[in-house]
Amino acid sequence: MNRPSSIFRYLALPACALLSACNDDTSGTGLSAGAGQFAVVSSNYMGATSISLLGPDGEVTHPEWVGSKTENPKLRSPLSEDVVLTSVSSDGRTLTTIERTLGVITRFDVKDGAVLGQLRADDSPEDDEAAFHSNPQDVLYVSETSAWVSRWQQNPDDAAEERERGNDLIEWNPTTFERTGRRIDLRDLNESIEEEQFDKDGNSQGKRQAVAYASPNAIVPVGGFAAVGITGISESYNYGPGKLAIVDLARAKLLHVLELDGVANCGEVKPVPGDDRSVIVGCIGAYGDEGAGAGILKVTVDAAGLPKVTRAFRVAQHEGAANTASNLAALGGDTVIAVAAGRIDPKTMQADLKDRLFKVDLETGDQTELHESAGAFSLGVPAFDRASGVLLVPDAGSSDRPEYGVQRFEVSADHDVKHDAFIEVAPNTTLAARQVLAL
Repeated sequence: MNRPSSIFRYLALPACALLSACNDDTSGTGLSAGAGQFAVVSSNYMGATSISLLGPDGEVTHPEWVGSKTENPKLRSPLSEDVVLTSVSSDGRTLTTIERTLGVITRFDVKDGAVLGQLRADDSPEDDEAAFHSNPQDVLYVSETSAWVSRWQQNPDDAAEERERGNDLIEWNPTTFERTGRRIDLRDLNESIEEEQFDKDGNSQGKRQAVAYASPNAIVPVGGFAAVGITGISESYNYGPGKLAIVDLARAKLLHVLELDGVANCGEVKPVPGDDRSVIVGCIGAYGDEGAGAGILKVTVDAAGLPKVTRAFRVAQHEGAANTASNLAALGGDTVIAVAAGRIDPKTMQADLKDRLFKVDLETGDQTELHESAGAFSLGVPAFDRASGVLLVPDAGSSDRPEYGVQRFEVSADHDVKHDAFIEVAPNTTLAARQVLAL
């Protein structure tokens, strides 16, 4: 499991027991890729998850579409803990969930919630105690017979066979739900870094060399290729320099590696509406560094897949700027929605700095605050649909004022953003919304 999930689990709001299956009354009428319908993941990060479907206006159509106890004919429940959706939707007819802890990828039929099939992203046993779980982060569908998954974890066994090494992309067939055997090894993106070591009492033991593993995260199509977000993280959660990989999935080949100067921890990647040759890359930097290695970059690829940074907002270069570097949604052009994460006081366990949502102009560096949550670590992964102009942002509120839903905004053609309403999503589950995906 990667670091952000551990943090969210620690700060999770109180939630109910595991959910029952709710697959009835799901027509799926009119669902198609990019048509404006949305899926929302709600979770407590401790074993309970629910997925809801929303219409093009952001109103809930199926509040508890599938959940933690949805029947699973092949493997254990696919919707327990650390469940996320893909970065981009394959089409409006199916929805894919990724259970990162156990490495289970599940594809659902949107029409009736049926499980179309599942893939284990590694050969480990079906339990939590296996020595190696590959920690899959994202899935990108290429065709009816080709899909790729990014595997974040490096196998600690140096003698492991190639298919089990992790720190890579692997291909699988979404029709048969079997691996094809093709793999893109990303170990050449590992970086040797110097990091400080501490004993159990927190005393410094000096510095040593460590490996910051590539640990690929998001996979997003760009210009006929795919951009892969590179976390670059050591076992002690220190980070190497920021990188973005461009891969040719048709040839199962790493094409280019773009060095992202001045930033680190660049796993988040988003497509740019109306520009299929560009992506937005979010770089969180190190936790607690107050934005020293944080930023948002726009990267454009040419016909050969060669990437170039065309816009860059580095937090450290803007005095007094909010640390807007995560949970991104591109509105088009150089305009991005981003969250500046809050902070929890470890003594009171209350937010002494609340999450804030901003619109960021990557060309000028201007930040416009759009919303402040009632708590910290509360604003989740947003989604924007260009056709309808609807932007949805998960908001969990605070521990003493929990909320179960999404903030809805209206976005004009010139990227003016106006708050519209808070939409409750499956409040009976008492699970906070964490991620939205436009189908």
